[in-house]
Amino acid sequence: MNPNRIALTFNKQHILATQAKDDSEHIASAFDFLTQTQDENPLVSAYKLGLRHRFMNDTGSGERAIDLIKEANPNHADSYLQAIRQTLAWLNVIEMVNELPAWADIKSTWYRDTLPPILDDLNHPPDSATLLDKFWLGALNIGAGIVLDDESIFAVGQATYEDAVANHIHPEGYLKGLVDEEEATNTFYKQVSGTAALTLMAEMAEHAEVDLWSLNNRGVTTITAGAYTVYYFYYPEKWKWEDGLKAETVEAIMKDEGAFIEIIHRRNPLRAIEQLFEDLRPMFSVYAGGLTTLTHGTSAPRKKKRWSLFGG
Repeated sequence: MNPNRIALTFNKQHILATQAKDDSEHIASAFDFLTQTQDENPLVSAYKLGLRHRFMNDTGSGERAIDLIKEANPNHADSYLQAIRQTLAWLNVIEMVNELPAWADIKSTWYRDTLPPILDDLNHPPDSATLLDKFWLGALNIGAGIVLDDESIFAVGQATYEDAVANHIHPEGYLKGLVDEEEATNTFYKQVSGTAALTLMAEMAEHAEVDLWSLNNRGVTTITAGAYTVYYFYYPEKWKWEDGLKAETVEAIMKDEGAFIEIIHRRNPLRAIEQLFEDLRPMFSVYAGGLTTLTHGTSAPRKKKRWSLFGG
């Protein structure tokens, strides 16, 4: 594991890149979102405070995030999936503030008494657990393996990622077993959420110096799934599952859970992405990567016609 990491999904180079273009429109919008938006949700508040600590050198915000960690109840969730994603989000916050002296006061309690039983419980899925649950559990195990410096936990998550690339990303880009099941519902949400989980797995692993991004099945990768997902932001009526989609449904789902697209685009620029960025930036999801317009956002590409997403 990389001892120089400062977060699960970004590093010092990301911060320097953001600071170098802090007068750009998308970075300005992200900073405005970070500093002006107030939230009642303690997890969202803690995540933003952690980002303020890292990107604005605001130690006070980091200490306030630690206060929220002390009050957190990771066991409280409405579903198995929510419990997984909620725990992973708190791990992201912990990683952003764990070098502060205030964290030392509670570090041993969290690492010894709080997280291990939660992870043990979540790694015994209920009979009702789905493939989407499995993907997110893989992301949690990679994140927990990094935070706890436990290679055995990390390896469980890595195996989930390897299986997904080998068996669940169709060459077209849809996630087999999520959207193509008979009588499946909420298929676009499952495509978005599943791709988010895979993206986070690969990005977190990279910052722990483990390369998962390059894993492929005859050239098919997580980026393939990301490009497939973006296509239907522009052409929702062409979604072949559930008799198509409505534009407002797609936009709402992408606004809530599409922040991972910034991570994919930074790694492998997606064509015809400018309208999505114009409509949705700053992109933020406490579960799907955080404020990725700030951490991973690149300058908007030159506009092209919509039909050029995959070439032409």
